[in-house]
Amino acid sequence: MNRTIQFFSYEQCYKYYTKRIMSIRQAKIHGETIVAKPVFMVAIIDGIEGNVFRNNQFSINDWLEGRYKMLMSQYARNSQFDDSTSIEKPFWHLETDGFWHLNYQGKRLSKGRTPSKAWLKDNVEFAYFDESLWILLQNREWRIKLREYIIEHKLTDGSWNGKIAAEGLGVLAALLLVA
Repeated sequence: MNRTIQFFSYEQCYKYYTKRIMSIRQAKIHGETIVAKPVFMVAIIDGIEGNVFRNNQFSINDWLEGRYKMLMSQYARNSQFDDSTSIEKPFWHLETDGFWHLNYQGKRLSKGRTPSKAWLKDNVEFAYFDESLWILLQNREWRIKLREYIIEHKLTDGSWNGKIAAEGLGVLAALLLVA
């Protein structure tokens, strides 16, 4: 019998998914990047860490929705918008980024519009990550590392500091031109 032993490289997997995460599509409104997808991913990772999610099947539940709202208030607090993005938007739209998948139990919709939370509960049995991402998230060290990466590069990265610096330079330039 010829057996092949497959080797799982956490390092390679981490590098692959950090690149994928950096390229997730995020909407912009009035020049501000909407942080719903990365916040949603952090909420999912927190659920895995807290043993809320024990297998690679995720659905919108009270725990996930509460955690997502708490994280949205934390990371979107400087937002110019009064409304935070509701959970069904990242749950639905993250599928277009290729590593989050929806397992339908009912009819499918086109990706143009975001369905309601009720529609998702009725028509999507669960969502799941790529198997290799799920394996990575089972290792506490790599799970924490990926969570920190998302926070650093998608939620608190230099984009905020860059925006503040750009505004500051604009004010400085205006002052110099006036003087």
